Amino acid sequence: MPFNDLFGNRRIKRVLISYLRNRMVPPAMLFSGGGSVNLKGFALGFAKALNCRDRKDDFCGACANCRDIDREMFPDVRLLRPDGQQYKKEQVDFIVEDQVRRPLQGERKVYILESAQRLSESSANAFLKALEEPSEATVFMLLTPSLSGILPTIQSRCQVLRFTPPAPEDIRKYLLEQGMEAEKATLLSRLSQSQRLDVIHGDHGEVLEARRSVLDVLTSLLRHEGEGDVLVELNNLNRRREAFIGYFRELVNLISLFLRDIMVLKAGGDDSLLFNMDFKEELMTLCQYSGEEKLMYLVRRMETLLRDVQRNLNAKVLTQEFIRSFTDQEPGIG
Repeated sequence: MPFNDLFGNRRIKRVLISYLRNRMVPPAMLFSGGGSVNLKGFALGFAKALNCRDRKDDFCGACANCRDIDREMFPDVRLLRPDGQQYKKEQVDFIVEDQVRRPLQGERKVYILESAQRLSESSANAFLKALEEPSEATVFMLLTPSLSGILPTIQSRCQVLRFTPPAPEDIRKYLLEQGMEAEKATLLSRLSQSQRLDVIHGDHGEVLEARRSVLDVLTSLLRHEGEGDVLVELNNLNRRREAFIGYFRELVNLISLFLRDIMVLKAGGDDSLLFNMDFKEELMTLCQYSGEEKLMYLVRRMETLLRDVQRNLNAKVLTQEFIRSFTDQEPGIG
């Protein structure tokens, strides 16, 4: 699977290939982009291209090195993730010490940091040491949905590559080429416009099925019939940070899309503007429970909560703020 087989972001592909061809690989790169952008796929592809046995300035995806990188078994390519809520300083200390050692098997040592915005202040400051004195055989790739969570001092030491979410029509075409039914492909392409939902690389079935339960939650909150049940469910998830963050991000994302659909329906907008066309009738019934100002307020609150998730706000605080968005009135709303 060479670079050309990666979906979208042709400009980024050309940039990465030019680095390889010109032998001018930056010691540190920062990949930024959300939604259906496959940051991890591009990072692993570049790591494979640096160490592929069979191709020059690209990767084959089939040689022993490429296969081992995909399985996270290649000794010179390390894929790192936060240990709990944030990266621990011990994780970064290991990188600082390990990156000066020569590669064991490949041409380059590669460190890929997923969710780099979750570097704590102490781990980020420790990581600066590695960026300031990189080994010639080492490449760092930091992945983040948004640059806002990355320290300016780290950004300034990285080559920043901004990935662009694919257009809905491109997503629809891609899904159809993968054999998906036309109706489902159209629906997922509309949902992709939120630029936060990954409808390409995530579980398509889970994304579509999750909307049913989320709409039930939104219905309860707008009708003020079951806030306590929603609170109990979120509090139960609070004990497992990773499970809570994944569920909460999807919950708030989908509620934001449903709220926007309700606003479109209240304004008499065209059906083509709806994210969730298949739920139109149910959404029509919810129009009576909130005025336009309240809906706008709720959309803004959902956007704020999504940013708070990126800032690693405490799960209990996120839960309280989420429920309060629906139970409290915004100043000026009667």
